[in-house]
Amino acid sequence: MAAPRKYRAVLFDFDGTLTHPGALDFPALRRALDCPPGTLILEYIDALPTEEERSRKRSILADFETAAARASVPNEGAEETVALLRRRGIRVGILTRNTRASVLTSLANFPSLKEADFDVILTRESGGRPKPHPDGVLAAAGAMGVSVGELLVVGDFIFDIAAGNAAGAATALLTNGSGPPGAGTGTTTGTSHAPVSVAAVPDHTIARLDELAGIVGL
Repeated sequence: MAAPRKYRAVLFDFDGTLTHPGALDFPALRRALDCPPGTLILEYIDALPTEEERSRKRSILADFETAAARASVPNEGAEETVALLRRRGIRVGILTRNTRASVLTSLANFPSLKEADFDVILTRESGGRPKPHPDGVLAAAGAMGVSVGELLVVGDFIFDIAAGNAAGAATALLTNGSGPPGAGTGTTTGTSHAPVSVAAVPDHTIARLDELAGIVGL
């Protein structure tokens, strides 16, 4: 039997992982954008033929994201789990397809968790290809000074797991108590409620964030 990994850092998805799921109304957003079924929102906007169309729909997306960020609340166990990891010397980061402004707006609703509590926050403005590509995971590991083999990626959507797998990191899929989810059950901005062909298998499946303490060995 292989020895358990020793984790020096944990990289969290944000929406639906550190925040309680459901703040963003994806069906309403898709209708407002006229985004075809089965198409990922960010990729749909980027593929529009003119800059005028792309700009107009990015503005619609930003309005929805801002409203959702203002309504966001911490997920159960999120603040306690991040605080525990930090106390034990484990670095923590965020990797999201959302914007940095939305993340910071949401964090303002966290009673005890702030921007400074994270060693790195990577958003869709940070460069590199978004999840499910591994670019952000690799960049986060570098920024936190750990190898990908010492990193645990945690998220509620298959793209989080696929990005971690592709980078060579360990992964934990958060179900938020809904049972083992398949593709399209997460809440990541630009990805949720769309059938995807990405296949990924997590190393761990958890219902609540406080279960990470056992995985990390705390």
